[in-house]
Amino acid sequence: MRKLSLATCTFALLSSWSVFASTEVDSDSAPVTFQAVPEIMVKFDDAQKYRKKAVTLGRLPHKVEMGKQFPTYVAGEDGKPALETQNTVTDDVVIARNPMPVVGAVYNEWLVPKETWQSTYGELPMFDTFMPFKRVKSIKAIPITEDILSLLGSLDGETAVIDVDWNDAGMKVYKDGYLTDGGYGIAPEEMQNTYEKIE
Repeated sequence: MRKLSLATCTFALLSSWSVFASTEVDSDSAPVTFQAVPEIMVKFDDAQKYRKKAVTLGRLPHKVEMGKQFPTYVAGEDGKPALETQNTVTDDVVIARNPMPVVGAVYNEWLVPKETWQSTYGELPMFDTFMPFKRVKSIKAIPITEDILSLLGSLDGETAVIDVDWNDAGMKVYKDGYLTDGGYGIAPEEMQNTYEKIE
């Protein structure tokens, strides 16, 4: 009986791991540190400056969230929410949220180190309920073209995986999206809907 229970538990663990693994960034693509590619970095010399025109909601973590995994969802290709990353909630982060849901009642929420949040938005949230913040910091961004995707080692000519600080598996970026001097990518729709050029 004990052997059967152990086998059942092992199978359940392996099954749940494979479901979780399928939501992660494509394992065939090793994340590329684009900051180490001179042909990409030179493009930032004359890159367009942008500022987020939409507000970002921010709040402090609830006590019950401390030490727990916090999922970040984006819109999947099938129109359903897709898990992008999971990170641990600490006392040193702000929980950020885009005001509009990804799908239904699922929002794009992510963790931002307090120091980064303060330099980006000017002040920290005071409470554990969402409040609107307007970005004060601008970014430089370059379009993700076929050439850029090739330099990033794209396997399909449509996407690539870049190295980011907050996820060992990297971040998927898309053709016609943007790379930023902040070290992350912005999807095409997000750029169009939430950013504006600084003349």
